[in-house]
Amino acid sequence: MNFNNKVVVITGGTGALGHAVTQAFLQAAARVVVTYTREAEFDALKEEVSARENLLGIKTNVLDEASVKAMVQQAARFGHLDVLVNTVGGFLGGVPIVETSLEQFEKMLALNLKSAFLCCKHVLPVMIQQRGGRIINIASKGGLQGGEGITAYGASKAGLINFTQSLAAEGKSHNITANAIIPGTIDTPANRHSMPNANFAEWVTPEALAQTILFLSSNEAQVINGAIVPVG
Repeated sequence: MNFNNKVVVITGGTGALGHAVTQAFLQAAARVVVTYTREAEFDALKEEVSARENLLGIKTNVLDEASVKAMVQQAARFGHLDVLVNTVGGFLGGVPIVETSLEQFEKMLALNLKSAFLCCKHVLPVMIQQRGGRIINIASKGGLQGGEGITAYGASKAGLINFTQSLAAEGKSHNITANAIIPGTIDTPANRHSMPNANFAEWVTPEALAQTILFLSSNEAQVINGAIVPVG
């Protein structure tokens, strides 16, 4: 897959998954805009990726609408925005409902749903004007099936799935597709640290997820819209 002359916005591009997605798009000749919150993390990303001349970092608070709007306006100076990948998110597990604080519940809604809503809201007008685009959100099995101890997390991911399907319906007439992937456990340093006795061979790698995201962002996937895609 070749993304030459395509502009891709990746929220949370300095994270474990975002890093792999950024690298994959750069290797496919895309121009990549990543959001970040810490300068040191973006500097580390620049040192490790290929084709860094095609990488632009914009410090952004994806939970603040003014910050998101400013990021999109800056990214849109490329003339077009072809792909939006929302990798920002958070996890809270092992907490019963009665022990879940309002702050924890609202944090999950903010990280997993509000961030995607704000970024989609402000990228969509650009995609509508240019008559096309691809949006990929990162959902979770917890959004399909609730479970013990994941109330806040599961509710936020369920909301993201529903939001993605509404986004797909609204974007269809503008040649904009919206899909969500549902990864299994992602093989990241943080997950290995929190689950040291797990069988890491059964986990899905960020690189494998990145390839799925590239496919859903490609011309080959133009008829896939509103799908919830399990990976791993």
